Amino acid sequence: MQVNTNSYVRENPLFHQTTQNQQESATSFEVLLSMQSNQNHAENRESQKANAINLSEFGVSWDSDEGRMVRTAQIVSAIQQYAKEHNTDPLKVNWQRANVSWNQNFANASRTEQKEMLENVLGVLESETAIQRGLYMGETESPAHFEKRKSAAIDILSEILQGIKA
Repeated sequence: MQVNTNSYVRENPLFHQTTQNQQESATSFEVLLSMQSNQNHAENRESQKANAINLSEFGVSWDSDEGRMVRTAQIVSAIQQYAKEHNTDPLKVNWQRANVSWNQNFANASRTEQKEMLENVLGVLESETAIQRGLYMGETESPAHFEKRKSAAIDILSEILQGIKA
């Protein structure tokens, strides 16, 4: 009688079943991830459309360097506000949900409340740590370019605040 001690040679139906289940799970996960990604893109577009701060009045596009900086600061402020209101960690906040909430609150707020909300956004921009340099044209953004964008965004928000105070 010959005994085969090589465990790799033996057929193991459980192994094949497990591998097949893992492949099916991976495919299901990829489908779910794709669906979530598509949903996030749709939410992002809706979030941009519903943005309560009207930069076009100041000749600024949301797609410009300054517009993206204002948007980033507004989203950071929205996350901070949402986390505070819901007593949760800001790192666990869904930024799209926070942004929609912030825009709804801004649209329904009195002029005084709007001023406070914009001052919070301005505070984010003026903070040394709230927003960090990112990539610009595929390269790490230079400190000078970052400060230029940040300064322009601060000027835009200051102008918006002046309009609210008037």
